[in-house]
Parts: sequence; C-alpha cells; structure tokens
Amino acid sequence: MTGVSILNYHNVAQAPDGAALRKLYVAPDEFARQMRWLKRLGLRGVSLSEGLWHLERARARRVVVLTFDDGYADNLQYAAPILRELGFAATCFVVSGCIGTHNAWDAEQLRVRKPLMDTQQLRVWLAHGFEIGSHTRSHPHLDTLDDARADAEIAGAKADLERLTGTRIDHFCYPYGSVNAKLAERAAAAGYRSAVTTRRGIARATDNRFLLPRVSINGGKGLLRFVLKASTPYADWHRARRAA
Repeated sequence: MTGVSILNYHNVAQAPDGAALRKLYVAPDEFARQMRWLKRLGLRGVSLSEGLWHLERARARRVVVLTFDDGYADNLQYAAPILRELGFAATCFVVSGCIGTHNAWDAEQLRVRKPLMDTQQLRVWLAHGFEIGSHTRSHPHLDTLDDARADAEIAGAKADLERLTGTRIDHFCYPYGSVNAKLAERAAAAGYRSAVTTRRGIARATDNRFLLPRVSINGGKGLLRFVLKASTPYADWHRARRAA
C-alpha cells in the first residue's frame, strides 16, 4: 500500500440511548479489538506528526495514523489505556473554546451532551506521549465565515492551545470537513504543518499537506471492514472514483 491511512474516530464509548448518529461511537471493546488487530498485522498506530515523518521518507508502510476529532473525555478514559498498552500514539483535535464543556455545536442535533476533556485531562493526554491538534475555537462551518472570523477560528485556536499546553500545535482539522482552497491557504498561513479533511482516501506523499484525506471509522461495522479500511487499498476506492 502506498501512502498512509489516517484513521478518523470521534467517541470511544457505548452510544447512549436516544443518541443520533450512533455511528460516531466505537465501543471500547470494539476499539481494543481494532487496535490489537493492527498490532497482529504488524502495524503501529502513530500520531499525525510521526505519520507524516514516515510518509515524507517513503517509510509509511507499517504505520497507521490515529486521529480523534473534538477532544472527548472518553478518548482519554477508554482509548488511551489500550493505546498505551500497545505502544501506540494518536492525535486528538481539540476545540479550544469548549475545553471542559461539551459538544455545544451539535448537542441539540445529536440529542446528547458529550463531555470534552478539560485542561488537566489534556495535560494527561500529552503526558502519555500523545499529540494535540487544533479543531478551531467553536467548531463552525468555516466556509460560511468572513475572512476575519475564519482567521480567528483557525489561527486563534492554535494560539489558545499553545498558550494552554505549552506545546507547539502543528496540525489542524476542518470542522464538518468544510474546506476549500482559500481555507487551506489560511491554515498554512496560520503556521500549521498540515490539515486533515473528511475526504476519503489514503494520504500520499504528493498530497497537499493542507488537504489530507482520512479513513472514517464508524462503530458497528465489523472487524473485517475495519481491517480492510486500515491495512489495504480499500479506502482508496472513493478517491479513485473522484479522480475518474
């Protein structure tokens, strides 16, 4: 397989009764099986920084990038222990203006308030050797904002998180996958090294670093589907269709 798979998770938890979009939840035992299968296949879960390092040196065949969107507390509670057990790493994209609160941007739509990591929990995440990236200040559709507000969300979140954590924030994630060429340029101008999208496919060395595709991992799809997505060119099928 050429390139590297950047897997995209949200919640690692049991979906509560009445929650909409239950596919955003991967149950903890399901997540553990997925990670252990990566290990059995000779693959190692890594942060986005490490994944790009391997990609740029054509050494990405044995790594899989693990990313978590939004910064949910269950990522630390349930995902982190299994990642540490296996010697894996990951990148969590945090909404800087909602730290320690909940998913205000879609709680009403999803019919559930999902707790987000607070400052201390984010520091624990970092202390485990994991990485934090930026997911804006308030999780808006960036393509609906004027230039000043878009810059405040993109560059402002980077400054917020760097001030809070004392670490450099190198990577960005577009909320809802809303991105265009202009927003990609703004992410680059803000000082990030890369940005990820919700466009499906395997990331390649020739890709624009601010339009990186990912592989969405939804709960309840079965282990075979996960293995196909994570370790074979299966995920590039949608990309090939777009290019046709």
